[in-house]
Amino acid sequence: MNMRRGALAGLATVAIMASVGQAAADNLTGIELRGLLAGRTIYISAPFGSVPIRYNPGGTMSAKSKAMAVLSGGISEDRGTWRISGNQFCQRWNLWQAGREQCFSVTRTGSTLRWASNDGMTGTAH
Repeated sequence: MNMRRGALAGLATVAIMASVGQAAADNLTGIELRGLLAGRTIYISAPFGSVPIRYNPGGTMSAKSKAMAVLSGGISEDRGTWRISGNQFCQRWNLWQAGREQCFSVTRTGSTLRWASNDGMTGTAH
């Protein structure tokens, strides 16, 4: 009986640790991403600086950024579209990034959001 109780306690501990590990860095779902983005300005921290992006509920977005101007031949302001695809959000700028669509997965650890793009870039957002 004690051995069985000990095994059950061990399994419970493993289950709790697994759920804590998942909670520590949960991938956001498409529904959570839509709630996070729609109607908000999100500050994306990237290797080249911070970019404030306004995600409008209708699927359009806009941003002004001196950091992006450095990377895009002096274009400091752009507009584009965003959408949810599964558990990722995808965005396409009109001018920046040559108008290519880029998709991101987002994880949350406490209050920190971390993003990873389909082309290997990573960063944080708030």
